[in-house]
Amino acid sequence: MTPLLQAWRPVVFRALCMLGAMPGISHALTETEPLPMVYEAAPEPAERPNSTPAPALRVTSGCTLYLPRIDDTRLNKANVGNLTLMLPTLHATPVKVQSIRAGGDPVEWTRSALQSASRYGLQVVSAVPPSTGATRQATAEVALRLAHSWSSGLNLVSHVVLQASFRMPGTEAVVRQYHGMGTRANWANGNGEFMSVLNLGMEEAVRGLVVDVAALCDGKPLPARAPAP
Repeated sequence: MTPLLQAWRPVVFRALCMLGAMPGISHALTETEPLPMVYEAAPEPAERPNSTPAPALRVTSGCTLYLPRIDDTRLNKANVGNLTLMLPTLHATPVKVQSIRAGGDPVEWTRSALQSASRYGLQVVSAVPPSTGATRQATAEVALRLAHSWSSGLNLVSHVVLQASFRMPGTEAVVRQYHGMGTRANWANGNGEFMSVLNLGMEEAVRGLVVDVAALCDGKPLPARAPAP
């Protein structure tokens, strides 16, 4: 054995020991156990421990959002992220990258998240025509454009994008996109952990949409924005 290999032998041994001991490296996520895509609302940002307080969001009573259509327009509908297993050495060498599969219905996941906006005082109605003559209401066709989660060091991160096409009487549709980012500690690469961080990203995207719906109910117009390609 050359002197160079002898010098690196203890380093490689310690790295392999760490690889087996660290819970974040454990292979808890498998191709046969896809994410259930079930939405569960977390506490509001202002109520979460160890988080930056955010202003409480409350919609003036009587505001209704009608959702005649919800679509999944993601380019890759089978997967919702990736897990990168890293060798805990100085340069953090990746040893495996695994896709995270979606096992549930992303459309129903999106619908449940939008219906959870009732916690902010917004009334959400699905698959029903808007009420004629009512003033405090908005109609939006919503599409799930992105739902992606990934491992980053000892954390999990997610990015969710919703696109809403608001249709107001007598005007052209106004298209807006809402980006939500979620982050949480990664303990064991578990399915529930990845689902939790995706829900955090979805929650933030829904929160942005609720702010615009509240403005529409108050008679404030939204600037038109072109959808992303």
